[in-house]
Amino acid sequence: MFKTLIVSLVVLLTVMASSSGVVAQFDGYEQERGFTAVRLPTSAPVYAPEPCRTGSEEICFGDYYKVLPKTAYVNKVVVPDTIVIHTDDQSGNTPERWVSTTTWNGLAGRNSGGRSTHFGVGLDGVGQFLPMYRTGVIQCRGAGYDYDKHSIQIEMAGRTYNYMITGNAGPEMVRSIEIITAQTIDLVVSLMETYDIPIENVIGHYEVEGSGKTDPGNLYFEQYFLPALEAKLSQ
Repeated sequence: MFKTLIVSLVVLLTVMASSSGVVAQFDGYEQERGFTAVRLPTSAPVYAPEPCRTGSEEICFGDYYKVLPKTAYVNKVVVPDTIVIHTDDQSGNTPERWVSTTTWNGLAGRNSGGRSTHFGVGLDGVGQFLPMYRTGVIQCRGAGYDYDKHSIQIEMAGRTYNYMITGNAGPEMVRSIEIITAQTIDLVVSLMETYDIPIENVIGHYEVEGSGKTDPGNLYFEQYFLPALEAKLSQ
């Protein structure tokens, strides 16, 4: 009788675990669209999410809107025809903490707040960092003047995204890159549609001539990001 009771208890616990839906599988068979933003707790955030102003001409994308300090951008509206993808170089040792709020803090404090991108994407979602309008966007300082004056720029949290291709990424890094990439692709599609930007003009920071940059990683961008973007556009 005691054995029967134990067996019944094990079966009950197994059924409860399988039906709880709390275990997420992140493997090579998952589709990008199946990943959702993970809301991570942050300690002492220095920003406060705010909506686009009611009645203004500003438009918002993503999960929150917090403008960077005025020293970080050029107060000039430009017409974008290009999208530049960056990574922000957060520590590769803690990919489970790659969040966009850290991106905001880094840009706000860099060179006395003299650098900017339009968006940050992390495990906490998509943050919009500069004002945007239907016909143009505020000019950022992210890839060099020649590109800043006609581009939208997106900073993805993290680093060494090429590890996705070379096999050097551990499970946590793979999971984080997949989640952040899926959100970035959704954002890029919306921006392409809003500003009539062709896929040929979606580039990695490493492709900006004279920048000397390698982000977000040529292997990752050409073998993972762009194919996923093309698949999303074909849906």
